[in-house]
This record gives sequence, structure tokens and C-alpha cells, in this order.
Amino acid sequence: FVEGKSGSPSASSLPMPSIPIFKGSNVVGRSNLVAVDKRVSRKHLSLRALPDGSLEVVVEGPNPIVVRSEGQRRKVCAQQRAKIMHDDVLELIPGEYFMKYVNMSDERKSSTSVESHDLKKGKRHSEEDSVVAKRNRQVMEDEALARTSQESFAEESTSVTEVVSSLDSAGSSERNKERTHSVGPLKDVLPLTFRLMRVQGLPSWTNTSTVTIPDVIQGEVLLAVLSNYMVDMDWLLTACPSLRKVPHVLVLHGEDGASLERLKKTKPANWILHKPPLPISFGTHHSKAMLLVYPQGIRVVVHTANLIHVDWNNKSQGLWTQDFPWKKANDTSTNIGFENDLVDYLRALKWPEFRVNLPVAGDVNINAAFFRKFDYSSSTVRLIGSVPGYHVGPNMKKWGHMKLRSVLEECVFEKQFCKSPLIYQ
Repeated sequence: FVEGKSGSPSASSLPMPSIPIFKGSNVVGRSNLVAVDKRVSRKHLSLRALPDGSLEVVVEGPNPIVVRSEGQRRKVCAQQRAKIMHDDVLELIPGEYFMKYVNMSDERKSSTSVESHDLKKGKRHSEEDSVVAKRNRQVMEDEALARTSQESFAEESTSVTEVVSSLDSAGSSERNKERTHSVGPLKDVLPLTFRLMRVQGLPSWTNTSTVTIPDVIQGEVLLAVLSNYMVDMDWLLTACPSLRKVPHVLVLHGEDGASLERLKKTKPANWILHKPPLPISFGTHHSKAMLLVYPQGIRVVVHTANLIHVDWNNKSQGLWTQDFPWKKANDTSTNIGFENDLVDYLRALKWPEFRVNLPVAGDVNINAAFFRKFDYSSSTVRLIGSVPGYHVGPNMKKWGHMKLRSVLEECVFEKQFCKSPLIYQ
């Protein structure tokens, strides 16, 4: 797809982003647009590639679309389907936000831009050719540098792994070995707790050591606390079907209105939903984290992605994760900074306590204090969570939020918005 918006005074001078269509179901919505318009739903359309090179379009949002094909305009309403061919144009909002389908398998390329109410073709000027050539050359240089960095990184990781293995065999790091392998490590384990998420459609070398959501949520999960802002239940259960087998799931979210109603209708019966309350009229719950309880311990995951398809598949996102064992029966220590920070933050969320029977812990209340049952003494970072309050930063009005800061957002966020980063290593 090539995207454009009608009525933009500078539309003709802006490069229009393209949206690749992959095999299977594809979602197009507000996240794909250059400009944010709430008339466009987050899941406005679903697209499915057909064998003949055409696309089947289903209108998922409440607003109708218009299909322009061979000079004809046809209105397609919510939940209706339409078939589009090469060069057909979709108007996501009739008269605005044009998406043109270009079938690249026909070796036909579109250099389209949007001006007024039409998409027009144009020749590239020699000046533009020069810019493109420079950009391509820069991309090639960047890729070469990235490959070199990846190779160097892999060599260093191998060396570290060999050192850890020799220490384990000597018996001097049994505790570290137990911590790393107790819950069931992520695939392609490296001696790091920071990982990037896999992005669809990129060369394999760019996805080295990346993870998907099934890589993170794996094994015999007894209890899951999934904390996020946006949650697409249909996508989540399809992307990670093992979640259906988890006997106890608590979802902390920031959804409201129609999105919340849909969440309630699509959640499994044994799942509990809770939107943490805010004592002010601004902001919402934003923390993106997972607490996964296993027979061997707990996996703590803090990440940057909403629980929606586009965030886990089409954007550069990252996560931090570490596994911790259960405390020994006689261990009542509470002087671990990581533990205190985590429990204090969870207490502020005020979810309704519920009682469960866990094979390794018996009949227990699931509240903030429950998470003191794990040994966080091996933690390699510190958590810093922000709870409802006002924060002031450049180009930002006062607002309130409740968020466990995501580590990969922090380099920018800490300097520009507020001084409450999630993790210090």
C-alpha cells in the first residue's frame, strides 16, 4: 500500500510511506498513518492476500470506507468485505486518507503522492535521484557496519558463555546457573537480559537474537499478570495460544469505552481485568510488563510494546527480562531494593485481591505482598516506577500517569519528560 492524505498543504512534497502486505491476516489502522485521526480505528481494516494477486478487505472499524476501482467509487460499511486489485484506491475516511494497492509481483512500482483529492504519478528529478542514491549508499554502509557489530557481538557473547560454563563446571556459580535455567530460558539465550523484538519483513541478520511473544511467555505458567495500556485480546490469544492454558491471569490495562467493552467480551472466562484507578482526571495506566509465575520461580519482563499486533510485529521494540527462584522457606528478608520497588509499585495499582491454589505455594492471596515470595537478590537492575502525579517537560502540558518506565524509551524520556526511569543497570 502507498498512503496519502487529502487536503494536506504539503502532501505533494512529503514521501508517502508504504505498508507491506504479508501472507495471512494484515491489519491497517491509525498506527499506520502519518497523521493521527481518531476517526480511523486502531484496527480499521483487515487485509488478506489472495492467490490471484488481489486482496480481500474487511472493514473492522465502525466507519465506512470507499473503494475506487476503474473510475467507480463503491461504499463498504462496517463488517462488509470487498475485493481490490492492483491500482485500486481505498479511502479510509471517504474523501481522506487514501491507500493505493500496488502489486509488486507484477514488477510495477508506484511513485505516488497525494495532492488535493487524487493520487498522481510523477517523474523523479535528477536532484531526487541524487538524494536516493546517497540514501541507498548510506543504507548499505549502515548494513555493513551492523553486520560487523553483530559478528563482534556474537564472538564476545560466545566468550562470555564459555567463561560462565567453565565457572559452572567448577561449582563456583551454581546459584547463577540455577537462576538462568530455573524457569526455562528464552530461545537463543545470550548472557544478556535486554532483547529486541522480532520485526516482520526484515532480513534475518537484523533479527539476530530477537524474540517473539511466544518466546517470552513459555513453559508451565501457573499465574500471569499482564500489565499494559492497549490490549487486543483476539491477537494476543492467537499469537500466544499457550496463554489459554494458564489457570490464573490478571490483566492490568488502560482501555476504556468501546475498546474496554470488546475486551470484556473476548477475554477467557477465568481472566480478571482491572484498570488501575487514578485520583486525577488526566492520564491512564501505561505500564508494559509481565509477571509470570512458574513452579521454579518468577519471570519479570518489562517491555515497550502494547499487546497489539503492530507493536509486536511491525515496530522496533525491546524488553528486559530476568528469572528469579522462590525464596527458601526460612527466608524472610525484605531488604532487596528490586523487591521493595516492585512491591511498592504493585501496591499502588490496587487490583482486587483473589485467592488461588498454587502447587508450590498452596492456597494464597494474589496481592502485592505475594511477590515477596521470590528471591530477587540476583537482580541486575533497579526498577523505578512512576505513579499518578504531574510531570512537566518541553512541549508537554501537565499530565498524570501510572507507568513502569520502559528501558528503551528511557534515554529520551528521562531527559525530555520526567525523571523517573524504569531500570538502572
